[in-house]
Amino acid sequence: MMLSKILQPLLIVFIRLRALMRKEATTLLLDPGVRRILVVPILAQSVLFGYGATFNLEQVPYVIHDASRSPESEALVRRIEANGIFERAGLAASEAALRRAIDHGDALIGISIPTDFADRLARGEKAPVMVSVDARNTTTANVATGYVSAIVAARNAERAGTEGVLVMKERYRYNENNITRYNIMTGLILGLSMIQVMLLAGLAVSREREEGSFDMMLMTPLSPAEIFVGKAVPPIAIGVFQGFLIFSVCRWWFEIPFAGNLVLLFGVVTLFAASIVGLALSISAMCRTLQQSVVFNFIILLPSLILSGLMTPVAAMPPWLQTATILNPVRYGIEAVRMIYFENASAADIAPFLWPMLLISAVTLPMSAWLFRHKVA
Repeated sequence: MMLSKILQPLLIVFIRLRALMRKEATTLLLDPGVRRILVVPILAQSVLFGYGATFNLEQVPYVIHDASRSPESEALVRRIEANGIFERAGLAASEAALRRAIDHGDALIGISIPTDFADRLARGEKAPVMVSVDARNTTTANVATGYVSAIVAARNAERAGTEGVLVMKERYRYNENNITRYNIMTGLILGLSMIQVMLLAGLAVSREREEGSFDMMLMTPLSPAEIFVGKAVPPIAIGVFQGFLIFSVCRWWFEIPFAGNLVLLFGVVTLFAASIVGLALSISAMCRTLQQSVVFNFIILLPSLILSGLMTPVAAMPPWLQTATILNPVRYGIEAVRMIYFENASAADIAPFLWPMLLISAVTLPMSAWLFRHKVA
């Protein structure tokens, strides 16, 4: 008897939430305009971005492993640092440390000078400079290796009578064929789905206020908290679905090899969508009109995408911009997705990117629930 008294209110809440979520899904999916927005743009934009995206590079964080420690190697290092583009992110004690710095995103490029570098030059033999570059961002990888190649050529020209002795050998990590779309397409798994989630959740309340249906919803037995949950779940589910659409384009249209765990990948997509929905519903609760919601959504969307590392690696941005990305969930989500997609990263490997998204969700969701309760009650 006591158990039934406890379960009955929970069952009533569940029935209310199920009805509201069904209503929200029906409203979204039965509208022909909304259906076109959900599927056609996501496929068209992912294909267009895959063919047409370009990148720029202004700064190159790098690590160096100088096993030679000779005047010749030091002269080459001074040449690199005098370029003005390269910024040393660390001094690697070994080849393994150099690779870890690139894998963890601390550096875009790693330069390794072998032990016998000076001896080879003294004998007039080819002296290789090994360059490892994170090719998940192919354009910046090409530009960075081009800068190193130019420096090596200039150093050769300085060494009278030995032109062509210094040679550069590059290795593109995670993208051996250096295909440009690998970087942008995998980033769009979150980038494009974020746009859709922000618009759908951000317009959830303001749209109904203009249509006059929101006041009628407040007259139902649903509490503001239940309305909030009912409004939040469908955009999250749609965001995950659209992430799968873009993943399918990456994997089977552009044939970008997938090395990771699909369950872990979409766990990250779900967590990311939850952090975005909290922010979008806050906007929707505060705005009185549909136009206000649209404006505020785009004010947040563009900086979030630009500062996410989707186009330019965060490490290549000016320090003040890197600081601005700390509160950006898109930055952490895209980094985690790329690590899973290309490196087969585990949950432990991406943990440094998961806890910031969890923290952002823990702040934005309660904040949006509070705003929602006080604005609609």
